[in-house]
Amino acid sequence: MAKEDNVLTEDFLFELYYACFTYDYVCSLVCEYMQKSYLPGRDFQALQGYLCKYFAEHKSSPTLNIISQIVSVNREVSALLEDIKDCAEGVEPEIILEQFENYLRQVKFQKTYKEIGELYAKQDRDKAMKLLQSFAEWQNDFSLRQNSFVDVVETFESRFRRNREKHNQESRFKPITRFYIDGLDEMNGGRDLRTQLTCILAPTGVGKSHAARWIGKCASQIDGLNVLHFQLEGSEDEVVDAYAASLVACNSYRYSTGTLKDRELERMIQEIKAMSGTLKVKSFPKFANQVSTIDIKNGIAEYKKIYGISPDVVIIDSMDLLTDSSGRRWSENGERHKRVAVANDLKDLAGDENVWMVVTYQATIENREWLNDEQNVLTEYNCSEAKGLSRPMTHLITLNQSINEMRENIMRINVAKSRFFKKGDPFKIATDYDNECFYDRTRTLNISKVA
Repeated sequence: MAKEDNVLTEDFLFELYYACFTYDYVCSLVCEYMQKSYLPGRDFQALQGYLCKYFAEHKSSPTLNIISQIVSVNREVSALLEDIKDCAEGVEPEIILEQFENYLRQVKFQKTYKEIGELYAKQDRDKAMKLLQSFAEWQNDFSLRQNSFVDVVETFESRFRRNREKHNQESRFKPITRFYIDGLDEMNGGRDLRTQLTCILAPTGVGKSHAARWIGKCASQIDGLNVLHFQLEGSEDEVVDAYAASLVACNSYRYSTGTLKDRELERMIQEIKAMSGTLKVKSFPKFANQVSTIDIKNGIAEYKKIYGISPDVVIIDSMDLLTDSSGRRWSENGERHKRVAVANDLKDLAGDENVWMVVTYQATIENREWLNDEQNVLTEYNCSEAKGLSRPMTHLITLNQSINEMRENIMRINVAKSRFFKKGDPFKIATDYDNECFYDRTRTLNISKVA
């Protein structure tokens, strides 16, 4: 739920208690400030009691599994926990605390307003005025957020818990440091790619979809990462079969037609079973309404709800087919602004979800013969929106191929933009699309030796 939504709802309480089972410092503030009288029913009140008792004993928040065991004797609270598991989306802790502060202000106001009315009914106006004054003073002073003067002594314990929780949350995530193409990995130098937006730019037919799937395949198979691939063009069977074939380096036609030999298939099945990462594909109907960045955000939320984990790498093929989150109907003249808005949305989403966002994009080419001059490489000026589109991107990587290079199954990779490392010179790689291999390392090394 958005932070401006009504917080006096069960939906907000679902998110609040879900955060309590994830973040120690959220749990500590809920235990300190939430009173049972502020809660709407006995099931929430009982859950608050269990939570406070556990936190007082262990000085840490219980996980969902632990609290489920604790409340198993209470049927109503067990049912409430199931609702929390099913309905909560996992709001960021800073947002949930801002909403919690708003919740406390509103419920205390309602409670005070009711008590003042009762005092007036009893003709006890002095007490009513004192109660109103007391609420006004509390309202002015109360905040869960730090003021401009931080009391080191008073905030010692709460800041420590927040720092520890933040460190533990960050250390849970596996590092993402590779493009799985040696030349790019050397340039990147082991930098973490989380929260970054990488765009693969290429003309039709060069292989930007192959490049995107190569990253997805290697991230899940080699580094054990969780990959979520959104397919916005082509059929679902086509991309899933291509991914499956790439995992075992076989011809996708043989896989899709079921013509692999049983002995080959058995070996491949064993390779697949050895994978520690996950690879999920979500495709959109070819003739569906236009897909927006909100659909991408909702897809990530659905993934987390179903599998109970967050994706590490999100791939979108292709960004050309997305519209932004504004809901605005863009005219032809506004098309370039729409695409810039899409890129901004995706960069924000990469940061919000702590993922590496990889997208493909169609290059704009006015003269096809220009591509056959191997001294030329695509840059941000080959995006239809030039620098405006590339501005929110962390990397803009272009795939360049002449007719002669296409015949030899090689191409030149150019880093047109990089925010954190030097771009370097374009470099050649070899491909093996027959076996769903975007980067043929052995042949690439031979090209380098000849050069």
